[in-house]
Amino acid sequence: MPALAASDAERLLRFVAEAESIGGDQPFTPELLVLIGDLVPADTVSYNELDRVRRRNIHYVERAPDEEDDLEVDWDFFWNIVIEDHPTCRAQQLGQFGALKLSDFVSRRELRKLRIYDLWLKPYGIEYELDVAIPSPMWHTKTLLLARRGGPDFTERDRLVLDLLQPHLTRLWQAARTRRLLAAALAELDRIDENDTRAVILMGMGGDIEFASPPAHRLLRRFFPAASAGRLPDALSEWLDSGAGQPLMRRRGSALLTVERTGDALVLQETHFAVELTAREREVLAWVARGKTNAQVAALLWLAPSTVRKHLENIYAKLGVSTRTEAVARFLGLLESQAS
Repeated sequence: MPALAASDAERLLRFVAEAESIGGDQPFTPELLVLIGDLVPADTVSYNELDRVRRRNIHYVERAPDEEDDLEVDWDFFWNIVIEDHPTCRAQQLGQFGALKLSDFVSRRELRKLRIYDLWLKPYGIEYELDVAIPSPMWHTKTLLLARRGGPDFTERDRLVLDLLQPHLTRLWQAARTRRLLAAALAELDRIDENDTRAVILMGMGGDIEFASPPAHRLLRRFFPAASAGRLPDALSEWLDSGAGQPLMRRRGSALLTVERTGDALVLQETHFAVELTAREREVLAWVARGKTNAQVAALLWLAPSTVRKHLENIYAKLGVSTRTEAVARFLGLLESQAS
């Protein structure tokens, strides 16, 4: 098995560091393919993502200098001929994701007798190919393709470089995908109206706010008026330090703010109570919170059990709950928020 020379290993490490520092929305840009071509010399370097089930081209990019060749790809021909006849395409469809050369399957003489050579490779002047795939399902394959128009063929050293590079290519693709998804999510959050009742805060280190949706800024101003800009309010920080096992509730007037933690994010929900509990309803619910049955509450308050039951039905409707446990939890939360 060939070993990588110390100079090649150093170049490979420099490439990985430089590629990961770019951090764009796309994993492989024309400029990044230039760096790959520096590691493994080739006349053309390209990257392609395909849906081989529905026969769609998802993404295609060429090395910056190669873009000047302006060679149009006939995608109808590609799907009908190339994807079925190309030796490395067939191997990848069988799950061979390592670096593969055309010469692994056919000699140069045999290649020139194939239909794929006459109709696809020869018009582009391609004599040798070396491809490596990111392990992927058939409905989203991801392949780096290097080609030479003349000799010599790619070497085992070249294959080893791409095999060692493969896990880093996988990580580059995954990191770019994560950045795209996050950017799309944040853009969607930015479009939310400030008056929306749901909000999101992404937390940073040491109580810093990395991101807050527009409604979150409004809710922080209303429920935590003394909070410093860009920092979590003290009440929220203390709640987080305590473990945030239960939602934090805070009330201002007829509005209730409920805060729940999900990983490094806080989800805020504002609820407005148009109808308040009456004094008698609060009294009934206070006894229920102490574990009393309807009959015991009726005896304590000198009411008929049917009246207690009716009061509870009204309480459930006003609080938007359906059980005694939920009603008590909401009631205790309201009392706590009023005291804060």
